[in-house]
Amino acid sequence: IIRGGEVRNSVPSTTQVNLECRSLSHEKCIAQGELIADVFHVAARAMGARAKVKSELAYRAVSIPETAEVVRIAKRGVSSLRIDPQVRVIRGGTDASIYNEKGIQSVVIGTGAQAEHTTAECIAVSDMEKAVRIIRHILHDTSV
Repeated sequence: IIRGGEVRNSVPSTTQVNLECRSLSHEKCIAQGELIADVFHVAARAMGARAKVKSELAYRAVSIPETAEVVRIAKRGVSSLRIDPQVRVIRGGTDASIYNEKGIQSVVIGTGAQAEHTTAECIAVSDMEKAVRIIRHILHDTSV
């Protein structure tokens, strides 16, 4: 997101740029963020300006092996509806990202959403019902 200026064909006194870095590797993500900050500083100096860079870590990249118990539990839940579970890598931040950061191993179970993060995003009620049945199976399967 870029914010700057009020008038066309003029140079604003300040401009704010908000961006994010994502990677399946935490180290690569940090390095990319540092590179972006360096580019802003160099470009600003070249133009006789200055750049102020503020960064924050929303969540760390995490990799959970397919052999992990939490993955096996999720796969059993999905299989209980005679759906073939498919393990996939995602780069987005989810509640699971926060739990994993706190040491609670977590995975995301897809709910059938379509066109995510667009104005056409939607999900069928039948897919939500399937998600509820999967969760119920997991709760039953893991209860003491």
